[in-house]
Parts: sequence; C-alpha cells; structure tokens
Amino acid sequence: MKPEKEPEVVDLAERRKAIQAREAAARAARKKAARQARSGGSVLGGRRHAGLILAAIVLALLALFVLPRFL
Repeated sequence: MKPEKEPEVVDLAERRKAIQAREAAARAARKKAARQARSGGSVLGGRRHAGLILAAIVLALLALFVLPRFL
C-alpha cells in the first residue's frame, strides 16, 4: 500500500517574500492605473515623443502628395 502523499517542507520566509512581492506588484499596478486615470490616459500610448513622430509622418505625407499638385 502506497502512502497517499509525501509530506512537503515549506519555507515560510520564502513564502512570505513571495506574498510581499505579489502585493507590491499589485500596489504598483494600482498606482499606475490611478496615475493614468488622473492624467486622462494617453491616446498615443506610452511613448514620450509619439506626438512628434506622428506630426513628422503627417507632414511627410502632405509633402509627398499635396505639394506636387501646386508645383
């Protein structure tokens, strides 16, 4: 007859550290969500210079398609 389950050794310090890390990650996620909600969020995402990149692309497309019609 086999024993149903072998006893396991649990390191309580390691388990406590894992719980604290999980709680810290959850706390950081809540803070980040609150910060984004307070700022209204970003339409262009998290990139710092996304607006400048978008403006450069729009200007390049305008130069490519609109300017030749006036020349």
